[in-house]
Amino acid sequence: MRILVDVGNTSVKWQLRSDGVVVDGASGDLGALGSWLASLEQGGDYTAAVSCVRGEHCMSELRSMFRSATLIEPHFATSTSEFHGVTNAYASPEMLGVDRWLAILAVIARGEDSAIIIDAGTACTIDVLENGHHIGGYIFPGVALARDALIANTDRIRFSEHVAISTAPGANTAECVQSGVWLTLYAATREIIARAPSARVFITGGSAGELAALGVEGDCVQGLVFDGLDFWLNGS
Repeated sequence: MRILVDVGNTSVKWQLRSDGVVVDGASGDLGALGSWLASLEQGGDYTAAVSCVRGEHCMSELRSMFRSATLIEPHFATSTSEFHGVTNAYASPEMLGVDRWLAILAVIARGEDSAIIIDAGTACTIDVLENGHHIGGYIFPGVALARDALIANTDRIRFSEHVAISTAPGANTAECVQSGVWLTLYAATREIIARAPSARVFITGGSAGELAALGVEGDCVQGLVFDGLDFWLNGS
């Protein structure tokens, strides 16, 4: 049985897999993860892999949590210069976010060697894979982050109402901000996709559905980091 954990910037998700099949899983915070680990059968045949984009303090807390609940040492995935023939564009490969690296590995595991991977979360990352090589990527503020930055760093952009997602011109401040942040992300993703017309597009993350609804074409796939962890464990 494999315990797979994805610790992102704002949320924690986990899965239990048996022979590649998800048999349990949820999301929450570190406390909820600890409670779930404690509920597992003691002495079970578990292997654990973790993707963590937070700092060493969080990783240390996770190690203690696993040792206490399951008596096993988790494997922490890292970004490397190469894995099973896939190369990393970063000169300092460890600086590539491990969640991005694992999403790339997940796409390779699906048999794709040329792809664009859009992860629309707290930050929106876009990575480009060409003939099995990661050639680089882009990082944008996610929609909520961009909206919050406008409010925090201006005196007069203020609103409380919730408005529909749109890229059309707004008729009030809330609509203008909403359309502006979504149009920025929409236009950027469309431009990047246009530069690699033969690449298969994968869209994941919390805002994947909204991007697709706006017209960004691609396969909406959740759980790429988990799939990448599974693949990484097979070859590590």
